Amino acid sequence: MGLFGKSKKNNAEIEQMRVLLDNFQFADLQAFCVNVIGENPSMDQEHLSSIESLDFIWDKYHKGKIQFSQLREFALKHNIVTENFFE
Repeated sequence: MGLFGKSKKNNAEIEQMRVLLDNFQFADLQAFCVNVIGENPSMDQEHLSSIESLDFIWDKYHKGKIQFSQLREFALKHNIVTENFFE
């Protein structure tokens, strides 16, 4: 595939992930962190917001700790989006 082909795939995946995460509510983000990543963002839990949760998820994604497929499966399983969202 080559270096540039992989980059295009990653860019498309990142854009898909960005659009998918726009459909998550705060509770969904928290559930994803706990159930899939296995931890909450290590921030003040009283002041935790969607932004911190999203930053935490993106950080884990860029470090290779989670994959887009995990986010996709979670979204489908928890009825955040339907299958036709990905068509």
